[in-house]
Amino acid sequence: MHEVDKLTKISPTQGMWLYNFCLSSKPKSTLEIGMAYGYSTLYFLAALARNQSGGHTAIDPFQHPYWRGIGFTHANTYSAATESTFRFVEDRSDRTATDLARTNSRFDLIFIDGNHRFDDVLTDFYLYAPLCEVGGHIIFDDLWMNSIQTAVAFVRANRSDFVEMPNQHENVSIFRKVAEDLRSWDHFQGFSVSARPTG
Repeated sequence: MHEVDKLTKISPTQGMWLYNFCLSSKPKSTLEIGMAYGYSTLYFLAALARNQSGGHTAIDPFQHPYWRGIGFTHANTYSAATESTFRFVEDRSDRTATDLARTNSRFDLIFIDGNHRFDDVLTDFYLYAPLCEVGGHIIFDDLWMNSIQTAVAFVRANRSDFVEMPNQHENVSIFRKVAEDLRSWDHFQGFSVSARPTG
């Protein structure tokens, strides 16, 4: 038994939102960056099991040394019980993106919830956007944080290949990929840097 960091989880309300979104969009392949205790992982796996199709990939370099393997254990147990397809990668998301690109991996839904520093969030988006299928979605978690708000503002202003979708949950921002990235080499649009107090 290990003490659980109560900040590191998604709420039941957000989990059900994610579950219902997967039920309605029926992704064939989902991926999450940052697994921790596996809260979001279980909602993904439950939705895929309900849809009776699809596989889920989770990436977390700190799963065993920091999170004590709790998320991995829960996900493995649940996926075995429901015969869901689950793949876990214990490595950094930037390194994993390169490996996935080399194997031509593609995903219908990507959930960005790893390192929450602005540059890490934007790097995750930049590296995984090419792996997202046209018509698929990328979801940013923890919109209450300035770093996430600023990364989302960049995508809104600079990535016309992604369109922000309306949603019912204030803690996430969801973008639908509508085209491949065809920007010119010198493209840039100014965007807002969030300075909202967070504490």
